[in-house]
Amino acid sequence: MENPSHEQVKELLGEVVLPFYDINRDMLIPTQPRGERRFENDAEHSWSLAVIACSLAPHIDPDLDLGLVSQFAIVHDLVEVYADDTSIWADKTAIDNKEANEAEALERIKNKFPHFPWLVDTLARYEQQDTPEALYVRSIDKYVGHTIRFLDEGEAYRTLLHVTKEMFVAVTEAQKHKVAGHAGAAAYYNYIIDDWMAHPEFFYQD
Repeated sequence: MENPSHEQVKELLGEVVLPFYDINRDMLIPTQPRGERRFENDAEHSWSLAVIACSLAPHIDPDLDLGLVSQFAIVHDLVEVYADDTSIWADKTAIDNKEANEAEALERIKNKFPHFPWLVDTLARYEQQDTPEALYVRSIDKYVGHTIRFLDEGEAYRTLLHVTKEMFVAVTEAQKHKVAGHAGAAAYYNYIIDDWMAHPEFFYQD
């Protein structure tokens, strides 16, 4: 295969990699002083997921390919460059359109960057969700998100998103089918949900 040109690399950096840092999630970063929290971006999220997913994998499923786990974690949200992030707390219309928007974004990446087959193929393999590694990364993704919010004692839920305990239960129950694909990862998801249930003060009180 012919090497990608310098111009093609610049295009990938300019259109996909750098804009990935500009996609803010609804996740406040707990390490900053209260009142000065900023939102996590997609690049930070993907790195955090890769570290946790690779650290846990040998313990809960030694058969997982760590190289593939890390690759899936790196690219798992890359479609959001074109589809944007859809919060689990978004309105029903946005959530209903999420899958179609991300499928369209995947096709756009395939068509625009065929000269980077690793990127295209890895992202497509993750989106297919038909390997243990892809199922594992999706499950751990949900676990990491809830855990970071818990470490911040629900700051965003109480002050910005106004997420009640009842809302949280409804969303996480609906989310469980995405987590169930990997039993070991699902166990950690259940641990963090139990933590939340033990701390009703972390939720918005309406």
